[in-house]
Amino acid sequence: MDSSSRQPSEAPNSAGRPEFTKEQEAAILQAACRRVVAAVRRQRAESARAALGDVAKTRVYGAFVTLRREGQLRSCCGHLGPSVSLGEALDFAADRAATDDPRFPPIARSELNQLHVDVWVLWGPEVVKARGEDRVGAVVIGKHGLLIERGYARGLLLPGVAVDHGFDARTFLKQVCIKAGLPTDAWLRDDTTLSVFEGQAIEGRMADVCSSAAGDDVRPAAVAGSFYPGSPKEVQRALDTLFAFEPPAPQPWAGALAPHAGWVYSGKLAAQVFSRIVIPECAIVLCPKHRPEGSRWSVAPHRRWLFPGGELASDPELAARLADGIDGLDLDGAAHRLEHAIEVQLPLLARLAPQVRVVGISVGDATLPELLRFGVALSVVLRDMPKRPLLIVSSDMNHFADLTTTRRLDDLALKAIATRDPEQVYETVRRNRITMCGMAPCVVVMEALRWLGCLNRCELAGLATSADAGGPIDRVVGYAGVLFG
Repeated sequence: MDSSSRQPSEAPNSAGRPEFTKEQEAAILQAACRRVVAAVRRQRAESARAALGDVAKTRVYGAFVTLRREGQLRSCCGHLGPSVSLGEALDFAADRAATDDPRFPPIARSELNQLHVDVWVLWGPEVVKARGEDRVGAVVIGKHGLLIERGYARGLLLPGVAVDHGFDARTFLKQVCIKAGLPTDAWLRDDTTLSVFEGQAIEGRMADVCSSAAGDDVRPAAVAGSFYPGSPKEVQRALDTLFAFEPPAPQPWAGALAPHAGWVYSGKLAAQVFSRIVIPECAIVLCPKHRPEGSRWSVAPHRRWLFPGGELASDPELAARLADGIDGLDLDGAAHRLEHAIEVQLPLLARLAPQVRVVGISVGDATLPELLRFGVALSVVLRDMPKRPLLIVSSDMNHFADLTTTRRLDDLALKAIATRDPEQVYETVRRNRITMCGMAPCVVVMEALRWLGCLNRCELAGLATSADAGGPIDRVVGYAGVLFG
């Protein structure tokens, strides 16, 4: 174990040992793990001060977060007082351990579920009054950590270092000198300040403590039984009905817009859209963010999407590249856990192309410049891929107006889409207050296709409304299918 820390120049105080229950210790460890995961994934992190409540106000000498992989130190950073709140120290330590230990490269997303985490809570600093050789007797192995200071040179070793390496007190003192960049006998000198402190380690495996560290390997069905049937047999029977038409020969379109309402309302139109496409090895489905959970823009990190009686693979490597290459896009399973707008498309895609890998992106509301930058960045990630993914916009059209108004507003939005100008789509929808839920992902996809040179034609594949399926005519949702190439 080693350490890297921010240390103030003030003399340490005599903060006493904090007392935590087992439940509070578990919460402290979880808060640190979540903070590490968020920092690695460039997500907006929840503060430990918010996660721990009153426990976060506990005054401590400092806190350190140590990360190990296969028993080897991967990072260790911390924050010292003289008297600091646990929440403040923990936030700083976790953020630095994830991305800013100068001795190691930043933690990679792929490492998260392989890490072992120690959270050290420190207290009781005391300046050693003894001089020379008498300092050996002031150090208790297994109890004390060491801080040595001379001029601008400082070094700190946590209490676990001596235990892990089998140091006696004299060796421990020499090692802290080495850590500070001082001669190994500097601890003997009167112009060197030596302090001892105590600490408690709270430890666990990242994947056990923080489920999001495991990458959300499987995304189970969340809306089966409501938006579409809930049993395998019922799903297959419904698919037989939805695909009971003679489709034209499929073509290699670069993108598409398809509706995502319940199958009874829009499933047949979605099936018609997908049936007209030569579906490649991979598809990226961009949907609106319907729910508050998770990041504003998020790409699903898991490896498999499940639905009753079946599954489709994802492409976590591509998901990670997208998160790395698109500013503001987080690798975040929380936003996808209960989202329906991708899930309802999966059995339809699986019926036509069971080997397709589906990467899901949830796009929350944003300004036009933000969405255009998103689209450009998406095109940069995809442009050098030998086989580009199909880009699918999952969107319904206007919501909950009467039938006449719905048709009028949908026509305005579709005419804007037909111009192949994403800015016009944004402005038309905003200016006319059209409640097209997937306007944001539509702008992103059109801009990406434009930069990839794949927005040369736009073809309407079909129209429908909820009234067509027997819904009320005074509260209608519109649906459209569009192909881009």
